[in-house]
Amino acid sequence: MSRTTRRILAALIASVVSASLAVAAADEASPKYEVRAQGIAVRLSGDGAIASVRLGGLEKTLLARTTLAGCVPVDSAKPARLASGGWEFTRMLRQGTARRTVTVTDRFEPAVDSVRWEITLHSPGEPWTAEIATELDYPATAATRFWTAWSDPEGRRDGWRDPLVLRPLVNAAWAVGGRMDGGPATVIPLVTIAEPAADAGLSVVFSPEDTILAAGLTTSESGRVRYWRANRRLGGGRAVRFALDLTAHEADWRGGLRWISARYPQCFDPPNPLTGQMAGCGAYSGDEGAVDAAKFKRMAFRVNWKLSDDFPYMGMFIPPVKDADEKWDRSCDEAAPPGKPRWTSCRRLNDYARYMKRSGFYVLNYFNVTEFGKNMGGPPARKPGDPELWKDPRAFLTTQLPGAILSGGSATCYGASVVDPGDPAFQEFILQQAQRHIRLLPDTSGICIDRLDWLERYNNKADDGASWVEGKPARSLCVSWNALLARLGPEMHAAGKVIFVNPLYSRLDLLRQVDGIYTEYGQLGTSLNTSALLGLRKPVLAWSYNETLRQPDPDSFFQRHLLLGAYPTAPYPWNNHCIGPEAWAEKQFLDYGPLLDAIRGKKWVLAPHCVEAAGGRAKVNLFDVPGGYALPVAFGGKAASATVRIRGIAGLDAGCTVIHPGMDTPARLTGKLNDGRWELTVPLVRGCAMVTWKK
Repeated sequence: MSRTTRRILAALIASVVSASLAVAAADEASPKYEVRAQGIAVRLSGDGAIASVRLGGLEKTLLARTTLAGCVPVDSAKPARLASGGWEFTRMLRQGTARRTVTVTDRFEPAVDSVRWEITLHSPGEPWTAEIATELDYPATAATRFWTAWSDPEGRRDGWRDPLVLRPLVNAAWAVGGRMDGGPATVIPLVTIAEPAADAGLSVVFSPEDTILAAGLTTSESGRVRYWRANRRLGGGRAVRFALDLTAHEADWRGGLRWISARYPQCFDPPNPLTGQMAGCGAYSGDEGAVDAAKFKRMAFRVNWKLSDDFPYMGMFIPPVKDADEKWDRSCDEAAPPGKPRWTSCRRLNDYARYMKRSGFYVLNYFNVTEFGKNMGGPPARKPGDPELWKDPRAFLTTQLPGAILSGGSATCYGASVVDPGDPAFQEFILQQAQRHIRLLPDTSGICIDRLDWLERYNNKADDGASWVEGKPARSLCVSWNALLARLGPEMHAAGKVIFVNPLYSRLDLLRQVDGIYTEYGQLGTSLNTSALLGLRKPVLAWSYNETLRQPDPDSFFQRHLLLGAYPTAPYPWNNHCIGPEAWAEKQFLDYGPLLDAIRGKKWVLAPHCVEAAGGRAKVNLFDVPGGYALPVAFGGKAASATVRIRGIAGLDAGCTVIHPGMDTPARLTGKLNDGRWELTVPLVRGCAMVTWKK
């Protein structure tokens, strides 16, 4: 039976089981148990399912439960009162004809402003797996609205659509984890359902501390929401645990984001607090020549992610040199600027970084922890014991790092091999290079790690203790990544360095040790959206091409970046497969540079209904920036002004300033207090403005 057929049969069985559970819950005359927290009360049926929820003064009858694909109940749930004021329910399920059993414990406990739902699964016998789902049947109406941290609110891949809007529920499937193909995805594990007429919202927030391998989210117009997890190993008497919270808030997309970023700040705050200073337009260039620093500062340029052509081959970024002056041959697979030699050294790399640092810019060196080598076909050229074995990537990988090789690994750019960053020897190899980076490149700001897209794969020759894939143990490269970064991050951060990533597979739980994002597919609206949402408190840089400025026009291009607090790639000399110098492009960057400068060091303000444009005639967002606030007003079309309302934010009584594209001098702007909200009439130029004020 094929994997596809098994998946279809499992889905059919799960649908039947879910339907029977829904009928059983509906037969209960009334909920029997209740768990309360600030703003929310969850009522539970006798079989341990959520039967209704009260959000402030709004009562909603719904059904929420834990299911396992292909599994049916063996007995009734056994309730137990908890000292915390919560309830715990234990029940046994059996998996179809396989006669496997699993004991499921659902624990509901009050937290400060949420009801915590913890799920524990125990199964005896041989290892096995089943899709584990949290299902919610919400009584949606035509007025009900929905939000998640989506790549695109319509699930499309073409163009850009504003992700900061509540939308009607739709029949859709969302991958948990954004991909470079731009398919429908969510990157922060939460679901928000809102009732605007009652100004009430419910967010279901899944813990980013859980071990998540493969996962997905499905929704329906009727209000069916299903968050599933796959490939988790059951059996052997081991405990498998998941956690989520239900929290109530206003009918605003900000509510769930506010809760999760407060509950899990380690996933949102950059570990190096100085990272915000680096925010600005980026480059991906191997050029080491002088630039017109004043001009590039006016374009809001700040960071060059140094082109991946200084290493001898992929994975060997800083060879085992004896000192900063020892030279090595560069890979030279990329076109080099005139005069750049075929060799380099740590001295040369650091001299360039020092020049950039003195000019007010930052340099990130290229790293990659999922690819190794160059032109890896054919036999090794060097023998074990050769003091220069490192110069032969085929020999080095097969003799020094054999456990990192992925079976069936694809050839990548440079003809490299895909490798597993969870292999102990490979981890030591990466850490040694990081230590050389710290010691020999003191003037670089840190590293940017490429190609997270390989993290969706599994190493079937290893065992992470959590994965079960195609009937065998395996090691998820997501687990490998988190294990490596748990070691690499503290070492880099202790030295004052930063870690940026190119999140071609983007998920919140992968970014705990990450300071910033530079997305290679930033020209796609899907990647721009997901990177911006992951970077609520981190710098976000996005790939741009010259033609991207005309998609559909330069104003739309810059304004979507401003709205989301992200920076495009600037037209820097010798940029590689992205925007290059061009007088027309430079003019657009110079026009918008002051507005981009205003959001440097931004953190999204997520207070309830904190900002809105009257009548939806423009799009607005609000950022906390060092010393004050920045409020982009965008997509105002040909309107001369936009009315913006702000609530719950201090400092506006002292007045504010407004900046427009192509205008260097800010203008004063005053507002009026109306019914507890500040109201500003913001003049627009090219449909845009940036309003700033001090705290």
